[in-house]
Amino acid sequence: MEKRVSYVIVGAFIVIIGISLLLFIFWLAKYGNKADKFDYYKSYFQESVSGLNIESSVKLYGVEVGRVREISINPNNSEEVEVLLELKAKTPIKVDTYAILDSQGITGLKYIELKGNTKTSALLKTSKENIAIIKSKKSLMSSLISSGDTLVNKVANVLNQLEKLFNNNTIENISKISKDLSNTSQTISQNRHKITQVLDNINTLSLNLQTNLNKITYNINDFVKHSKNFEDKLIPSFENLSAMSKKVGAASDETKEFFAKMKVITNKGEFDVATIVEKNIEPLKNLSMELENMIKELKDSPSDILYKKSKKTLGPGESYE
Repeated sequence: MEKRVSYVIVGAFIVIIGISLLLFIFWLAKYGNKADKFDYYKSYFQESVSGLNIESSVKLYGVEVGRVREISINPNNSEEVEVLLELKAKTPIKVDTYAILDSQGITGLKYIELKGNTKTSALLKTSKENIAIIKSKKSLMSSLISSGDTLVNKVANVLNQLEKLFNNNTIENISKISKDLSNTSQTISQNRHKITQVLDNINTLSLNLQTNLNKITYNINDFVKHSKNFEDKLIPSFENLSAMSKKVGAASDETKEFFAKMKVITNKGEFDVATIVEKNIEPLKNLSMELENMIKELKDSPSDILYKKSKKTLGPGESYE
């Protein structure tokens, strides 16, 4: 009897050891080299993570690349939730990768979606001693909820403004303005023939003004033309008058010179008429001829004083000198 009991104990012990050994081998196969198969990252969320649990999926472009391992409040900032991510080794996590919370269908369960991760960005390095941090952004729902208060306030302000705009006084004013516009439109409709006539009169007046302006412009141009002709005639007349004046002046100078010489001769007592006439006959002759010509010119054409000199009409046998 005692030998049979001993066999039972030994058999049970061997079975227990065998089962334990199998469990150890299974655990070692699944978790023994875990450190070499996964990389760890942290992410901090400034929103509620309700629905996110340990073992929730972590996806990159919709592909599951890891699991959530820990969820806790950040000891350094009580407004943040610290999440430890366990990702498959060699998952290409970049510097510009960021994490957001997303929901799975209508169940309300959440998972973490990794986005960004551009091709040209550098890899984000992590280690056991220094776990890298993946930046987080608020989800669409969280952004809508956080901006909900602001949106509600803006809508409330708009409603208040509309209420002020459409109060009784404003409605009465609008009604009055509408009535005035209706009366004005009716008055215009009743007097449209008069308005058309006034517009026609204005058009006619405009045409008359244009015609008068054209006449005034023509008269001004004609006046300018006559003024120019008068100027063209007046300038030669002044030149002729100046030439005559010079001739008279020259004759006067010769006369003065003649009488001065006679005075000198008289003072010397050499008053000899024949000698005086002989010495000054030529200047006197020239003076006489100049005076005769000037008197003849003035007699034949007195208008040469102000106008251009005109040629006299020659008689039979006469010619211009």
